[in-house]
Amino acid sequence: MKLRLIEPSRYLENGNLLKVPGVLPPSLTLPLLAALTPRDVHVSIVNELVEDIDFDEEVDVVGISSYTISIYRAYEIADEFRKRGVPVVMGGIHVSMQPEEAQKHADTVIVGEAEEIWPQFLDDFRNGTRKKIYVAKKRPSLINLPVPRFSLMDKSRYLCFGRKGLFRLLPTPMLSIQTARGCPHSCDFCSVTLFSGGKYRSRPISDVIGEIKALGAKGYFFTDDNIFASPPRAKKLFRALIPLRILWFGQATISAAEDKELIQLARESGCISLFIGLESLSHKSLGSVGKMINEVEDYEKNLKAYRKEGIGVVANMMFGFDDEEPTVFKEAYDFLVKNRVTHAFWFPLTPLPGTRLYEKLKDQDRLKCEKWWLKPEADIRRPKFTGTKMEDGVFSDNFYQYYRRFYSLGSITQRILFPPQKRFLPKLLLNLLYRRKLRSGATVIGY
Repeated sequence: MKLRLIEPSRYLENGNLLKVPGVLPPSLTLPLLAALTPRDVHVSIVNELVEDIDFDEEVDVVGISSYTISIYRAYEIADEFRKRGVPVVMGGIHVSMQPEEAQKHADTVIVGEAEEIWPQFLDDFRNGTRKKIYVAKKRPSLINLPVPRFSLMDKSRYLCFGRKGLFRLLPTPMLSIQTARGCPHSCDFCSVTLFSGGKYRSRPISDVIGEIKALGAKGYFFTDDNIFASPPRAKKLFRALIPLRILWFGQATISAAEDKELIQLARESGCISLFIGLESLSHKSLGSVGKMINEVEDYEKNLKAYRKEGIGVVANMMFGFDDEEPTVFKEAYDFLVKNRVTHAFWFPLTPLPGTRLYEKLKDQDRLKCEKWWLKPEADIRRPKFTGTKMEDGVFSDNFYQYYRRFYSLGSITQRILFPPQKRFLPKLLLNLLYRRKLRSGATVIGY
């Protein structure tokens, strides 16, 4: 039995598929699915962000996992395989939010986390009794998860593998790993709580350490939505990581910097950078989407605390809140440069299906298109809803202008080099890498 697992790309505004070889660490989902697959099944993994799909290769079944931003392409891939008589199974966050939509493009749909459902589907498929839909009845246990099969992926296509020249010095994550799932904050724009639950579910620390030792890599991206969600547990984890001498990226809250011991231990355990959702510099905007955990008046103090420890901050910024003026982009740019934020990803406020934001805008009849994700080249810089103060053209022009300016040579020099930040070389090299991708048309790195 031959199984192919596929992660789709997405279309850029110019109609081309996004390709980002050498920019991303390999994602965790497909290698974990492969590890949950019986070893007598031949599994191959294709990530369309870094390689092309061979539709003519003979396989018995295709599995596709997709986010909302790439679901149009996912359906396109599924339709193409089904035309060739190959059964398709689809899952992931978007499919779990829109199972009836996905059933139009797949022979089988999986709703929810896959640890218990996936082996059941494969057994049914072999026996010719597969169902059209499988729904997880409970959250699966995170104890004794199998080691993800990253060996099935071409590592030279990902961040830090096979880099040449100075990029060999780039201490960025090489493999993805997860220590916990779930988020209790449930912000209106986020689908994490819907998919993984509002309760923080953690893996045994011994399992995490064992997985790192089994994988043998020196760099990791911790995919937990908040690696600091339970500070006592995080401190135990970091103390266990220190002897391994790894380097890692993670995701966290800005307020975690208030706990000096916590971020010191994070740094000692190898943390070099954290993705942090600042989202907005406005209390009103944050409150409108339920992001109550952020205290804007503490941003500068907390950013300074992370910088003092040598931990870079990747600031996730959102734009498109109802009361924003065009000046919001320059204000965000000035704030990020002033506080020497090492990296930033900018996103429009996006109503993802199933979220409270989506349902609110739908009830208010403000969505420009209820299923905006089914447009092949949906411009990710443009708002998906009406009723804001900025016209689309004004929004997208300013969004792109100041986003690119953040990665200008002058901005990079000011943020990273004068004076040099701790561990400045990897931060500098990543900035240059993102600058190149932005200039080539990938307006948001990765997703």
